[in-house]
Amino acid sequence: MQKDLFDFEEKNLNKNLSSSKKKVTWLSHTALEELHRCPRCFWLSYKEGIKLPEGIQSRLANRFDTILKRYFDSYREKGVLPPLIEGKIKAKLQSPFKESYYFKLNEEYGFFGKVDECFVDDEGNHIPVDFKTASSDPREKQILLAYQNQIDEYLFLMEENGKKVADFGYLIYFFPQMSIELTNGFPMIVHIVKIERKVKDIKKRIDAAIKILQGPIPKSSPDCVYCNWFLRVKKYY
Repeated sequence: MQKDLFDFEEKNLNKNLSSSKKKVTWLSHTALEELHRCPRCFWLSYKEGIKLPEGIQSRLANRFDTILKRYFDSYREKGVLPPLIEGKIKAKLQSPFKESYYFKLNEEYGFFGKVDECFVDDEGNHIPVDFKTASSDPREKQILLAYQNQIDEYLFLMEENGKKVADFGYLIYFFPQMSIELTNGFPMIVHIVKIERKVKDIKKRIDAAIKILQGPIPKSSPDCVYCNWFLRVKKYY
C-alpha cells in the first residue's frame, strides 16, 4: 500500500536529509524487494533512474490507507483502541505516533521506512503495524515473504532509532464482505496476523544491495518479466 509514498520519499530524501555535500542514496523495503525480483532492474532504477513501467493503476488502496490512518488517529486522541480491533490486541496506540524512521549507514547510503501504525504494550515494547487491503479473503492466504521482510525491517529501523521493540509485528487486513446492505456502511472483515521476527541483522540485506549498486550492471533474473519482454522485442527496434 505504501509504494507511491516510498517512491515520493526516495525522490525527496536526498534533498531534505543529506547533511553533507555528497548526495545520499536512500534505500527502502520496496528497493530491497525489487533487488530480490531482479538485480538488473534494481541497478537501473537507482543508477540510471530508469524505473519499472507501471501502466494504469488504481489509487483506491492509497485512498483507503489514508482513511484508515485518520480513523486510527481519531481514537489515538481518545486513548483507546478503535472498535474495529478492540479486544483483539493487548496494547495501546503509540502516542504521539511516529510514522517515518531513518537509518544512515554512511555518508553515501541510508535506509528508511514508514509504518502504517504502531502499538505499545504494557512493557513499553513498540509493535509495528502494516495495513493490507485484499480482493479475496485473506484468511485463506499464506503470508508472503515480502510481508515478513517488511515487519523485520520495521523492527530493525525502530531499534536503530532507540525504540524498545517486541519480537513481532502485525499485519491488519481489511477485506470487503459480500453484502447488499450498504445503507449503514460498508461491511468489512478485519483479519489480524501476528508476524514473528525472523531476521534481526537487516544490515546484511542492505549491504548486499549497496554492493550491487557499487558494481557494474548485474545480470537479469531469469524470471524477470520486464527483462524477458525486452529481450523478445528488442530485435524489432
